[in-house]
Amino acid sequence: MNIIEAAQSLILSLNSPAIGHAIYVNTDVDPDTKEFVQTIHVAVRPTYLNKIKVPSEQQGHPVKQVPWPEGA
Repeated sequence: MNIIEAAQSLILSLNSPAIGHAIYVNTDVDPDTKEFVQTIHVAVRPTYLNKIKVPSEQQGHPVKQVPWPEGA
């Protein structure tokens, strides 16, 4: 399963309204290997922090919880 499909399955597994979270695929460069590294990032709206549990991995792909953007 590719990372996009894993992100889509993560959205379904959260079982939460779309207003409560933002999910996207982030691409960085590993400083040691100079290879691209993709991670699923999840931002949870502050009012939903106690309602949404973010896993550390989804179908073999790493998941990272990031802060909700200020003012959003």
